[in-house]
Amino acid sequence: MIYGYARVSTRDQSTDMQVSRLLEAGIPKERIFMDVISGATEDRPQLNSLLNLLNKGDVLTVWKVDRLGRRTAHLARLLEEFDQKGITVRSLTEGVDTSDRSSRVSYLLMSVIAQNERETINERIRSGIDHAQKYGTKTGRPIGRPKASSAKVQHALDLLASGKSYRHASSIAGVSLATLVRRVQAMQQQNQFTRQSSIFETLKQEAS
Repeated sequence: MIYGYARVSTRDQSTDMQVSRLLEAGIPKERIFMDVISGATEDRPQLNSLLNLLNKGDVLTVWKVDRLGRRTAHLARLLEEFDQKGITVRSLTEGVDTSDRSSRVSYLLMSVIAQNERETINERIRSGIDHAQKYGTKTGRPIGRPKASSAKVQHALDLLASGKSYRHASSIAGVSLATLVRRVQAMQQQNQFTRQSSIFETLKQEAS
């Protein structure tokens, strides 16, 4: 018998897309189990109910293997349990089919890679938090310092470089005057900003 399992982490998310794919794969709606819970949580009511129903020869289909769990150790235990019971796990997205030994290895390999990516992201987040605490801001960026890649700031700088006034550049680009002045001062200290004279300034200099 074929069963399906779908999971999302929060109630803000929906299992509709996963269920739709499972239905398209020929799984009856009454045999599709759904959980709204983090993949890092091993105790999942609907998955537990499904595990109690599965018997030898049954097939458990998921949209992606990480719907069964995000921790490699937990996935390994589930895979071993399925193998002992003669249950096949299939993924619609990755093409995993654990009835094949090489596919089982791929299943575990993908879970290891996925967990490593999550740990790397978490490490970057922790590093960002440490950086934020160092500067005393929530974002990790010193208060008042605009982003170097800000399109608005770059637009204002371009206007200044073409000879426009600070106030005009600030108004047109939508950047505060104080921010623009601080940015130009910082760039001038590193010889990164040169402002062209306007035609009126040039005529005034020639007349004097």
